[in-house]
Amino acid sequence: MIVTLANQTLTDKMMELCTELLQQESYQSLRAMVDQFVKDEAAIQQYERFLRHQQALEQKEERQQKLTAEEISEYEQEEMALYDNPVIRKYLHAEAEFNKFHRFISQFYMKTIELQRLPELSELKKEGCGCGGSCGGH
Repeated sequence: MIVTLANQTLTDKMMELCTELLQQESYQSLRAMVDQFVKDEAAIQQYERFLRHQQALEQKEERQQKLTAEEISEYEQEEMALYDNPVIRKYLHAEAEFNKFHRFISQFYMKTIELQRLPELSELKKEGCGCGGSCGGH
């Protein structure tokens, strides 16, 4: 027997969840940050320039080439300039929050499958320390 997960009940529940998300004031605020960034051509160009520079440095490192102090300094200055731009800073914040929510939903789903029950929040990995939540209570 094949289990069909995309049935009408689950689709209805997913629509209910997404409708609730769209109505949240915090979602609308984050979405406004993204929209403001998308409308700011100068911010987009600055961000894309930074990403190209970042990619070039990563490729250089992958080729086992040492980065110069000047390259590192220039990169750090470009990175700081991103955060000095309020439109980009808000965009990066919004993207991080959306990614965090996406990871939470995915993790909750995967943990439910693993445990064959709804997980307790304490059973989910904690954000922040980068080690999967096993360090110092983070």
